[in-house]
Amino acid sequence: MTNEQKDRPTTQYLLPHGWTINLSDKADLLQNNDGKVAIILKSKNFGDVSPVVFDVLENSIHVQSLPHFAERVSFTLDKEIELVFNSFVYEQG
Repeated sequence: MTNEQKDRPTTQYLLPHGWTINLSDKADLLQNNDGKVAIILKSKNFGDVSPVVFDVLENSIHVQSLPHFAERVSFTLDKEIELVFNSFVYEQG
């Protein structure tokens, strides 16, 4: 994490099962229903984008979907666990 990322103001949201998530001004929590959470990433370049969707369980987080353009998405939850996702590109030869 860079110093710029550490200094960026965040908003903390409460999630099911006692989890919390801190999001910068570049992301918004869209919904938090029955353990399913969606986060929208704000982007000047991409406009409206598909959200990051995940299920929050008591001891784990299950990622359901990521925005199609995301090369790397990372966020930190309350237990100092950083989740990082990298996309894969498959090519047929």
